[in-house]
Amino acid sequence: MASEALSGRVIAALALCCCLGACQASARDVGITWTIEPVRPAVATVATVRFTLQNHRGEGLRGARLQLAAHMSHPGMTPIGARVIDRGSGTYESRLELSMAGSWTLVVTGELADGRRITRQTEVAVDAVTH
Repeated sequence: MASEALSGRVIAALALCCCLGACQASARDVGITWTIEPVRPAVATVATVRFTLQNHRGEGLRGARLQLAAHMSHPGMTPIGARVIDRGSGTYESRLELSMAGSWTLVVTGELADGRRITRQTEVAVDAVTH
């Protein structure tokens, strides 16, 4: 009887730790604003991707360690990775050269300065020729 009560308490404690860890690691309250220049990139031209991370009060989140990957909707394409530079005040920048026309998904992942993990994405269309 005592071992069953102890087992129940251990299981409850482990579940609580998992829930607390998941809550602490969440970055659901973080907003992101994307800009891409040119707005409609073309194949074999460099696009500048800027994004701003903000908390629920609209304040920029500085000091995040982030990566950017571009995923082509075409099966079998290897994602294109790009270095992300912290420009201050919650603004980050990356440069990408996308190799194929069509729909791409840009995915930013990483860790905020407070240790929470973040993953956000946006879609971008790439033209075959420059405008």
